[in-house]
Amino acid sequence: MWNYVADNDYVMGQFLWTGIEYLGEAGRFPIRSNSAGIIDLAGNKKPEFYFRQSLWSDKPMVFIGTTDRLDQRGPVSLWAHKRVEPVWNYEKGKIISINVFSNCEEVELFLNSSSLGSKKMKDFKNRTMTWEMPFEEGVLKAVAKNSGNTVASYELRTTTSPLKLVAVCDKSAVRADRQELARIFVNIADEAANTVYKADNEIICEIEGPARLLGMEDANHSNTEDYKDNKQHAFHGRLLIYLQASDKPGQVTVSLNSPGLQGTTVRFNITR
Repeated sequence: MWNYVADNDYVMGQFLWTGIEYLGEAGRFPIRSNSAGIIDLAGNKKPEFYFRQSLWSDKPMVFIGTTDRLDQRGPVSLWAHKRVEPVWNYEKGKIISINVFSNCEEVELFLNSSSLGSKKMKDFKNRTMTWEMPFEEGVLKAVAKNSGNTVASYELRTTTSPLKLVAVCDKSAVRADRQELARIFVNIADEAANTVYKADNEIICEIEGPARLLGMEDANHSNTEDYKDNKQHAFHGRLLIYLQASDKPGQVTVSLNSPGLQGTTVRFNITR
């Protein structure tokens, strides 16, 4: 559909349903939300986001998505999205489709530093470069070029078993006004600190200090767990935690744990 915009000056743009996923229009239980967004409920960018970025952005970019569903690579309807994921973990030797989105002239693909060849965007009408190959673990890297010069790159790495929780807070200080929020982004990581995309371990949140837990968002459309208690399963190796300041100053300590994984602690301040 984008080609109608790109090829006709009198077409000013395209209406996309939708930017950010939302609760409602959910379909059958246990689905709780609409899945049409290019950004999920926890603010994570989905593969479709990067495809749209390749159409709309002038800043050089490249992205890799993969799938082993070779007969289901394309959208199935006007509302569907790219059926690929940013993951490089499959059975050894299984044929995998590698899909690359970019706004650059050409992309060269590498597996463990060995080139799998270069392809030019002008040869792909629907702006998705594809390679098919047997899976081999390691580092899959796309190098995007304009006029022969490297301008962007993207990597996927084979991950090992989940080992630890990695967390960061988006603020070091929050006002004591009973309104301001702090967000903690939690990743389930392997020994090399790579996010384990398929990890869905349960994460438990304990809080000390003048703040309260508002909710834990995993962005899983079929998750029916209690949103406001202090435990939630991760989805795609991630979890987003919302905290709200009280009206008292002090330090907030957030302890995050998961059975079988190394936990972590995040701290921030509530100030006048």
